[in-house]
Amino acid sequence: MARRGLNAAIAALGTALAISASAANPLARGTAVAPADCPATSDMVVEYDPAPLDRTYMRVQHMGDPGTDELAGQVANVVTWDVGAITGFAAPAQAQRGYRNQGPPEAASAFQLACEGAGLFIDTARFAHRAPLVGEGPNVSVARDFGRPVAAFRDGAALVIEATVRVPWIRNQRGRVVDAGTAQAGLFYYAQDVRSATVIAHVLAIFDNRAPGVNGSGVESWGSDGHVAFIASPIAAVDGLGHAVRFLSHAGAGPTMQYGEPWSEGRRFVARITPDNFRAALELLRAGPLPGISADPADYQVLSFGFLGEVFPGTGDDDNVALGASITGLALWQAPPIRVRGRAER
Repeated sequence: MARRGLNAAIAALGTALAISASAANPLARGTAVAPADCPATSDMVVEYDPAPLDRTYMRVQHMGDPGTDELAGQVANVVTWDVGAITGFAAPAQAQRGYRNQGPPEAASAFQLACEGAGLFIDTARFAHRAPLVGEGPNVSVARDFGRPVAAFRDGAALVIEATVRVPWIRNQRGRVVDAGTAQAGLFYYAQDVRSATVIAHVLAIFDNRAPGVNGSGVESWGSDGHVAFIASPIAAVDGLGHAVRFLSHAGAGPTMQYGEPWSEGRRFVARITPDNFRAALELLRAGPLPGISADPADYQVLSFGFLGEVFPGTGDDDNVALGASITGLALWQAPPIRVRGRAER
């Protein structure tokens, strides 16, 4: 989970292709926090460069070792081959960037950003990655950072984050993955405690190429990327160890976190974070790395939200991994409490 390059409003690995959610989804009804916009390849940033505020952007990180031309030019060149055949997102050549314009059968990493959505293809076999990374791997996020932070749980409101996601491509050099060779995709948001100014993150897992529970795959927990402490939850009713998920509420009828196998059809994932969900996450962080943060969800503001695809190949060539994924209709809502048996959720 990468989190650096903070700008004046704490530049996030946030995400937002905030396109209207389906009116048929009652959990999404409420106030749209981020209206739709129309990003382009000019909204791609690399490494820890500043990102625009209140506008969708893509951040591409670590597609090459420090000091190499491939890192400096990781989104510098137009890519003309059909990247959508791997990512599941059809985009014209002018919406595609990368370092090498090299398609299948040995395609080089490539990235897509357009009004309708975004796609990413990372293949660590096609770029140098011998320099170690701490708490993160080569990754791509599609994000929006708010110039004016959003009062997350005001008046008992819940946050609803949703997106249509495709993960049609996964390839591992080693058969069974335990650690190196991991590929992940998920939604996330960053929130700041207005009392202590501490920033935390919440990762909402959608895909892991490991089996459930393996080395923490799909397990609710806390961690750190070396800069920000974060909570991880699968978008599901139970986690990778079969325990009830506490830090988000799954919509019930929607898809849940996928392990191991990719999929090509669009699946609309919905995560609802109620004040009670967030309070439980704060309890875990307060008992662990952040004892001084506020325990009150009303004290937190959302700085950014988004989608993240990330891989962890290690520093050699024994565990190369490739990930192709895309998103459309990514949105953040504030939803009113749902009353259950006469009682409003908290």
